Parts: sequence; structure tokens; C-alpha cells
Amino acid sequence: MPQTQPDVPKALAKPRADELIQEYEQHLSTRRNFESYWQTLHDYFYIESADVNRTYTMGNELNPSMLWDSTTLECADVFASGFMNYLTPPTSKWFRLRHKDPALQENKEISEFLEDVAAEVNSALNRSNFYDQMFPAYKSSGIYGTAPIFEEEDIQDDIRFSSIPLKQVVIVEDARGRVCKFYIEFQYTAEQAAGRWGKENLSRELQEEISKGQGQINKHKFLLFIADRYARDPRKTDKRNLPVEAVWIDVKGRMILDESGYNEFPAFCHRFDKRPFIQWGFSPAMKSLPFARILNAIAKTNLRSMMKFTDPPIAVPHNAFIAPFNMNPRAINTYKKTAMDGGKDIFAFGNFGNPEAGLKSIEYYAMQVKTLMYQDVFLAFSNITKDMNNPEIMERINEKMTMLGPAVGRYLDEALSPIIERTIGILARRGKLPEPPEEMMLDPRYEIDFVGVLAQSQRRTELNTLMTGLSMVGQMAQYSPEVLDKIDPDKVTDEVWSITGAPIKVLRDDDEIQQIREGRAQASADQEQQMQMQSGAAIAKDAGAAAAGFAKSQETKK
Repeated sequence: MPQTQPDVPKALAKPRADELIQEYEQHLSTRRNFESYWQTLHDYFYIESADVNRTYTMGNELNPSMLWDSTTLECADVFASGFMNYLTPPTSKWFRLRHKDPALQENKEISEFLEDVAAEVNSALNRSNFYDQMFPAYKSSGIYGTAPIFEEEDIQDDIRFSSIPLKQVVIVEDARGRVCKFYIEFQYTAEQAAGRWGKENLSRELQEEISKGQGQINKHKFLLFIADRYARDPRKTDKRNLPVEAVWIDVKGRMILDESGYNEFPAFCHRFDKRPFIQWGFSPAMKSLPFARILNAIAKTNLRSMMKFTDPPIAVPHNAFIAPFNMNPRAINTYKKTAMDGGKDIFAFGNFGNPEAGLKSIEYYAMQVKTLMYQDVFLAFSNITKDMNNPEIMERINEKMTMLGPAVGRYLDEALSPIIERTIGILARRGKLPEPPEEMMLDPRYEIDFVGVLAQSQRRTELNTLMTGLSMVGQMAQYSPEVLDKIDPDKVTDEVWSITGAPIKVLRDDDEIQQIREGRAQASADQEQQMQMQSGAAIAKDAGAAAAGFAKSQETKK
């Protein structure tokens, strides 16, 4: 018989709060290895966000001392706007639902139900602050490589989102590289903590602060730990048996303040690029950082060059130059003038620089930054010439967008799909979804199909291949019409609708199609029969007329 581990006495068991804090501190040490790099990226690309490893007083958040050119700031905004408009556009549909069973995907009742559910989800996202928070999330992904997002239920708008700054979150991934645990940091005063959990549930230190009237002075660190709950009774629906656990921890007091849970995982984290065994992501801004540094250094130097060119230093006569030379704009240097010297006593002096060469260098390095930040992808129309036709234009844009395939795939898997699934769960519990058909209740599985421009560009190759094949068959049919027998028009239509994401409601179901085709066949048969009857009557009439004519001719002969 297999041996079981002996129970650990409670006196020797480590408290849960200590275990979670210890794990948090271990993973926090790995985050600190990234923090200085993130701060550098912040200084060049995202100065309006919270500093990563610096503290500041209110009103002193912006520090543009590293910037002498705004290209990096522009690229970050274009990157976030591009993903917003091409992957999750607020003004159009960017996802749809379909049943996982291919046989039930053709069921119009199920398809219409899933379309109604998708419409309710889309409406809920529009009512909420989803698009407001997705913009900084896309920006964080492009700059830091990691974008944590939190979705919670809201009394008024059903759902509420928060784009969490990196300095407030620690993530843990499982063996498959998926984020499975979140530690989210919060700063509360003692009074704020008492308002949330009750004064009696706080540590003795926090209670003393409140009693002394100091509850609004100091802020303390609290952790929200989120992970899948494995030890639970699935038959119970209380907060301690929900599929996802949520534990609030007082770090300094090393105690658990509250334990609750969620029906779906409420936190999501997108990594733009991913390395094995490293939970933090990597970004396009990391690749373009060397060019960003050179660009700003050249911009600063070229500014001095232009200033010296337009307002150069001058030299005035004296017994001798007083070293060191001052080569700054409008600087004055004294020199020794002799009777042999000609020209003016006071003249422009020094190296005036070459602003044009500096501008060319700025243009070159700015283009490198823009390319690595995919600005040419999202602003593809600005590079289109008048000589291109529409198919060529779309082909070029789709070709550029395929470069984002890996990042788009991670967006769909790590953020957007879980967000839609959690939103469906919240709306279902609130009774905001339509009544499902019986077939859907028997098999409630579904899958999410993304139909935004970026997602569709990844499948554009399938459509191009399909159209190429149909075109070749059409050419062959001019010589051998029987090749058309190989093409099933219904399957072609379904495949085109699947790739393009066109609304399913406009398609007829199989029963309607069968009735229409049977009616068309019957009408055709009736028409053919009527034509045959008319042809027979005409023949009979002609035959009768011919017989009458023959008889009349015979009488005439007599």
C-alpha cells in the first residue's frame, strides 16, 4: 500500500500568510532585475505613466530630461492606437462566437443565439471602461513587454477594468508558461484599511495608529493574491469554494485579512514576446532602445550645432586667448591682436557644426525606431503611392500585419479570450443573456473567433489561396465545364464567411435552402412540362392545319 505523508502538527506548520509573503518576496526579487530596464524605457517612451523604481511627489511625475526628440513618444502612441483600432476597434465588431462542434456550427438557432450573446458582451464592453483601459495596456505591452489587466464586477456597468502598473504586480507562471498566480500590491492608510475590512480585523499596529489619530498619515502595503483554488468542494457556491481564490494580506502585519474568490480568473497578463522560464515579457521598445538613445543624443548635439550656426561664439581682441576656449553659442573668447592681423576685430569663432548632417542622422535613427515599433504597419497608408491599385494596397497592408502574428496570438490567448469568457460568465449570472436553445444546453461548448483587422490578416492567406483556386478552376471550366462539378458552392460560401467574419444572420439555414432549391426545381419542372405541352399543342395545331390544307387541296382537284 502506498505510504501517506504524516500530518504536520499545527504548531510546526507555517501560517498561510507567511507562505504567501515568502513566495511573493522571492518573485519580487526577479522583478527587481527588470525594474531598472523598465525605468529606462519609461524615460524614453512612456513618461506619463508611473515611475517603476523611483518615487516622486504629486505633480512631479513627468520628467522629460532624457528626451530631446519626441519620436519615441509618438511611436508608443501609434503602437497602442494601432492595436486598439486594428485588433479591438471600439466602433465595430471584433469577435464572434461559434459552437465547438462543427456539426452544430451549421445550426442556425445556435448560431443566432451565439450572435446575440456576442452582441450583449460587446454592449457590456462599450458601457464599461474597457477601451479606456486597453489603450494603456497595449502601450505597456509595446514598451515593457508585459501588460497586466484586472476585470471585476460592477454594480452599475456590470464590468469594470483596470490596467495595473507593473510596479504593483508580481506574476507567477506554470510549467506551460501560462500566468497562474497574481500578487497585486495596494497602498492603504490604516483608516482606509479599516473602512474596507473593519478595524477589529486589522493588526494591532494599525489599530493603534487609528486610536492615536494617525490613521490617515502613513500608507501600508497590502497584497491581493489570486490563483486557482484546488482544495474546494465544487458542490458549494460560497466564496471559499469558488474556482479562483482571492486572499487579502497585510504584509507588515503578516496576517490574512480576508479570503474570498471568483467564478472566473479576474486577472490577465499579456506578454508581447516570451522567453522560456521567464515570466516577464519582452517588447519592441526594448529592441529600439539603442536607437532611441542615439537619436536623443544626436538631437541634443544637433540643437547645439544649430544654435552655434545661428548664434556662433565670437572672439574679441586682447593680449592673448584665455583658455579654455568657450565654444557655446554667443560665447566670448579673447585673443591677442597684432598689427599684422587684418579683418575685423570681432568675428565669429570656432566650429559652427553641420546642422544638415545632424538632421539626416536624426531622420535615419527616427526611422529605425519607428520601424521597430511597427509604425510602418499601423500607418501603412502613409507609405502608399498613387501608382498602387486597391488589391495591391490591401496585400501590402496584410503582409505587414502578418509580422505581428505571434504577438496577436498571445493577445488573443492571454488577454482577450479570457476577458470575453469572464464577461459572459458575469452577464449570465446577472441574467443579461438570452435563453439558450435546447441543443446549446445539452452541449454548451463554444469558441471565440476574432474578426478584427489584425486577427483577420493572419487568415488572409487562406482567403487568397481559396480565391486563387477558384480563379484557376474558372479558367479550366472554359475548356472543360465538368471541373465545376468538383466545387461545392455551399462549402465555399461557409469558408468565406468564416474567414471574413461576416454576420451569420444573413445566411439561410439548410432547411430553408432545401425548400428554396426544391421549389426552384419544381418550378423548373413545371415550366419544362408547360413548354412541352405548348410544344405538343403547337405540333398538333400545325398537323391539323396541314391535314385541313391537304383535304382542301384534294377537293379542289376534284
